[in-house]
Amino acid sequence: MVLGFRGNAAWRDMSEYLVHFTKGTDGADGYQALLGILGSGTIEARNAFGMARNMVHVSHTQACACFSEIPLEYLARLTDRRGSYFGLAFRKETVTAAGGGPVWYVEHPSMLGDWVEGVKDLALDPFVNDHPVWRLTPFVERPGDYGGSSYRFEWEREWRVPGGMRFTPDQVAFLFIPEELHQAAGEFFRDAYQQNSGPAYFCPYIDPRWNHERLQHAFARVAGSG
Repeated sequence: MVLGFRGNAAWRDMSEYLVHFTKGTDGADGYQALLGILGSGTIEARNAFGMARNMVHVSHTQACACFSEIPLEYLARLTDRRGSYFGLAFRKETVTAAGGGPVWYVEHPSMLGDWVEGVKDLALDPFVNDHPVWRLTPFVERPGDYGGSSYRFEWEREWRVPGGMRFTPDQVAFLFIPEELHQAAGEFFRDAYQQNSGPAYFCPYIDPRWNHERLQHAFARVAGSG
């Protein structure tokens, strides 16, 4: 079975899952970083994003937890960028219910970009700290060429949750863990469950390094259990 959007094999360019990988960590450090996220049930909003991220008066409201809806057969693009094989995935409706949504990529320079900047200016003259526009700006990015540098990452198909995202074990669709650690992870969570010492995650474990056929089989298993 080839799994695409909602199981439609003809739509393999879309995914119904959103993934979050730990950053720049691998091996034991990456495993511990993932366990920290799972233990707290929180993906923290550590950095500001969007078209108002550099505005000092509102930057603290622009911090987000970030996800990607990149088609799952192209996971290597993300793991190569993040330098990590550890992460977790949610169904889109879970992230939407947490206040998240897809990023809007507005080309720079462009007429549409000028209109978007004009909407932002409505909250600047005079400055209104709690203007509704600041709840939208984390979701707007301006990819393009800026002088001698290029700012482009539309291929990630990013989603964001302002303020971070809290979750429960039953909301996690699957975990990304290298195969050699699957047994250790399963034993860890079984012990946590039996000893009531922390949250336990019994969702499927997937190694993002698996080949396409094995990944599709794993995702089909996830879809069948959803």
